[in-house]
Amino acid sequence: MRRREALGRIFGAATLPLIGASCDFDRLLQPDFAAADAGFATLIGAGDLHATNVALLPRRRTAALVKKVLDSDPAAMAFMVGDLTHNGTRAELDQWYAQTWGLFKSRTFFTIGNHDVDYATPRGAGYYGYTGAPGYQATTLGRWRLYSLNCFPATRGGVDQTAQLAWLRADLAANPGKQIAAFFHYPMFSSVCEYHTALHDGVRQDMTWKGRIGPWWKLLQAAGCSFSVSGHAHRYERLMPMLADGTVSDAGIRQFVCGTAGVKLRNIVPPAHPASEKILVAHGVLRFDLYPDRYEWTFTDEFGVVSDQGTQACRKVLV
Repeated sequence: MRRREALGRIFGAATLPLIGASCDFDRLLQPDFAAADAGFATLIGAGDLHATNVALLPRRRTAALVKKVLDSDPAAMAFMVGDLTHNGTRAELDQWYAQTWGLFKSRTFFTIGNHDVDYATPRGAGYYGYTGAPGYQATTLGRWRLYSLNCFPATRGGVDQTAQLAWLRADLAANPGKQIAAFFHYPMFSSVCEYHTALHDGVRQDMTWKGRIGPWWKLLQAAGCSFSVSGHAHRYERLMPMLADGTVSDAGIRQFVCGTAGVKLRNIVPPAHPASEKILVAHGVLRFDLYPDRYEWTFTDEFGVVSDQGTQACRKVLV
């Protein structure tokens, strides 16, 4: 049986950083998420809510699943890996996101998506103003260090990518005694979905993502990162641990793709990625139970059915 201790407190108001600035997320909320039991922590969420005035039921159901976990464990944390709304505007966020996943906004670890930067004027203004999140960030949850990284250049409402990479390198070096997980909107590896093939030429776009994410992956891999979580592809997919060059290896990082919070779902275009282990075209949420030596994952669909679960030893050995 898993032992959960409600040691945290509901998080209070925070002083917000400048839009696009980097910061340590631990200083953003008081108290920080490190209040979780040092031997166990819970993290639950998804990406791609695309909240508008249509398709309310899936996002209400996924939000209810997350809220149930947060209500039962005040030290647990939610995550959202981008595309909070379809058009990225503050009006949509205030009206449509706020009534579902926004109910636990103060306990959510945010990552920005392409819909959050591409449609608001100026780019990203709705996302930054609503979430209060910086361009990239890190927090400690139990014995884990969590990284939220920004896929977009400053010209597109993102951040200075050179500065972000330098910050990541420095923060990894400053936290050697933590297990590591990373969150970014575009997946490093995934099966191509029908939407991207039709509109974006999936193969070429996939290579573009690798070009952006590859330098992070190499740093994270060298530091002992165990898994990463992304959205963007509108389905759930779990892939084997891989090195930055795509080689399947126990020395690599496992990729989870979870664009399932409420957006219209998309099938894959066969064949699936050769490292793909599980694909589900379903709305739902992904839960991680984080321990000092391992992590356990559970994907639960919007109707409460557990559709994927497993456990994996961490890549690092903590002392």
